[in-house]
Amino acid sequence: MLPQLPEQPSEIHMELIKVGSAGNSLGLRPGDKLVGIDGVAFVDGAREFSRRFSPMQTRKVALHFQRGDLNLTVISVTPKLGRWHPCPAVGNPQFPDISPDLFENWEVLRSSRGHYDLFRHRVSPLAWIAAPLWLAQMRLWPHLGGLATLVIMGWPAGWWASAILYGLASAYVGRNYAYLIRSDRLARGLAPYAVVAAESEAAAHIAYSNMEPDDQFLFGAVSVPVIPRMAETGDLGEHSEANA
Repeated sequence: MLPQLPEQPSEIHMELIKVGSAGNSLGLRPGDKLVGIDGVAFVDGAREFSRRFSPMQTRKVALHFQRGDLNLTVISVTPKLGRWHPCPAVGNPQFPDISPDLFENWEVLRSSRGHYDLFRHRVSPLAWIAAPLWLAQMRLWPHLGGLATLVIMGWPAGWWASAILYGLASAYVGRNYAYLIRSDRLARGLAPYAVVAAESEAAAHIAYSNMEPDDQFLFGAVSVPVIPRMAETGDLGEHSEANA
């Protein structure tokens, strides 16, 4: 009698074994298992995974991952997140009720002491049209001081020189907003931890509190209730819902 082959799992998930640049930007790590797409379980393999995306990378797709005991949801426009390996389906994952077009990615930075901050992966218009206000809102005090000093230095040459310097500084802030935030938070002892998809800053805080319920917001108490992450909340803007 021929030996029986081990029974193969009827459902297969995909596991990241090497993370590419696009995956890194979404906070993904080797070992993250893709368990769902757009709120529905996904077990169809890499080829079908690629078909879910627009060739022009214009369609937002919600990807649901399991990382140990954590459930993560991120938004991506590209399937090129890294190298995949098939793995047996894991557990019975739960998916949020999600509309990808309404969700955005929020990057979470966390310290070893359990403090965290987060910011949206889309620059606020305020960073372009009123850079000093945005820098103050994000508590980027050294950069705010540098911008003010730059404008003052141009004043002896005339108001037009200050205006040009202000415009150049605002453009720099708008283009490099993520770098400015990360460098400041790294100096405060935080490090990139995860990316969460949410409709608003309030919802992003809720999503993270479901991941790490004992952590505290770096700048004080967050004035949002801890409710399931699929609940709808209004978008009040970055850091406008946290009381320092």
